[in-house]
Amino acid sequence: MRPVITEAVYDKIELGNKIVFECHKDANKFMIKRAVEELYNVKVKKVNTYITPYGIKRAVCALTPQYSAYDLATDLSLFG
Repeated sequence: MRPVITEAVYDKIELGNKIVFECHKDANKFMIKRAVEELYNVKVKKVNTYITPYGIKRAVCALTPQYSAYDLATDLSLFG
């Protein structure tokens, strides 16, 4: 699992408190939620997944209000 960096993702981080990861195609929403919570010490409210036209599975993770996607993105060095 690795974070995705695009302009659309920046909008999701800043406006929606969401962060996007590329993940294994066989991973389900529960597995993704648990992995994000354990790896990054945050609470995930909801996970939406989709597969890109290139066959890559992405997970949009909405964080609970007490955690900031912007702070997590900064810790992951997505800005800069």
